[in-house]
Amino acid sequence: MERLRSFCRKSGLVCALGTVLIGSGVGVAVAQGVWQATKVPTRTQVSTQLPRAPFPVERCINVAGALEAPNEGDWGYKIRERDFKTIRAAGFDTIRVPIKFSAHAMEQAPYTLDPTFIARIDEVVRWALRNDLTIILNLCHYTELFENPDVHERRLVALWAQIAARYQNTPAKVMFEIINEPQEAFSGPRVNQVQAEVLTVIRKTNPTRTVIFAGDNWGNIGGIDNLELPDDPYVVGTVHYYQPFEFTHSGASWMDDPPPAGRMWPRPGETRELQRDLAQIAAFRERIKAPVLLGEYGVGVEVPMRLRADWTRAMTSAFKEIKMPACYFNFTGGFDTYDRSVEQWHAPLLEALQLRPK
Repeated sequence: MERLRSFCRKSGLVCALGTVLIGSGVGVAVAQGVWQATKVPTRTQVSTQLPRAPFPVERCINVAGALEAPNEGDWGYKIRERDFKTIRAAGFDTIRVPIKFSAHAMEQAPYTLDPTFIARIDEVVRWALRNDLTIILNLCHYTELFENPDVHERRLVALWAQIAARYQNTPAKVMFEIINEPQEAFSGPRVNQVQAEVLTVIRKTNPTRTVIFAGDNWGNIGGIDNLELPDDPYVVGTVHYYQPFEFTHSGASWMDDPPPAGRMWPRPGETRELQRDLAQIAAFRERIKAPVLLGEYGVGVEVPMRLRADWTRAMTSAFKEIKMPACYFNFTGGFDTYDRSVEQWHAPLLEALQLRPK
């Protein structure tokens, strides 16, 4: 179930409709129509009084599937320091680490984080800094918040108060991402309101820490119009991109009813769709007057390597053309770019990311 929810977030499909949409062969365009029909409009106002701080992220990769599981290792992967050495040697400067903080804290106030778990995060942070990597701590898979925000919003704020206090003396290379892919009941204006409340708590201990805000609708293009940023020079927006979903998730073995295997890319018209999407993301960045991180993009392992590399190459080049830092999904443990069984990168993917191991 947790992996299904993860799929829904990455695909941008509404979970309750996902099987029907996929099974009938209806693709991302229809799913996006569902998002538009269910979006809660918001009025966006962005102040530009303060100059923006630099956002020194260029070549980023997600290190997912470990700390975002209910318990690290449940999904077959535990982070090793050697992984960070490997990532840095390949030329990446940043890692984004999805973390299920909500599974390791008290259910009731004061919502205290488990000391053993937070000590493990300390270790991962030390490893990143030791290897000269910027690390984005991403609060991920808080499904209870999405289902019942009235109860869990204050818990989210309390979790970030603890995280912020814990890392207040770390270098600027440690960044915070408040919530991964807001969705379901946690949508519309409340997403902006709660993220702003979290930021206020973070600023009490971290006045200049980079903090990343996400739009609703699973953090995809369908939610960027709803995102508002406060007047804070250290706040960054984010969006995820897995289009066309029928291709990037085709034949996924972990899904009950995946898009059919064998989907080719690009089909006629899909290059134009990519250009339209890029223009929309660039316009989003201009509207919020802040950097935007393309926080996730990638292709599942069931897609033939040649096609995975072709799509990755096209997306990486496209994001670089609009000067947008992008964070590939994933290092290993799903959507693999690195094969731990032989301790080697998938060379076509690394080449497509315009990198090569030293």
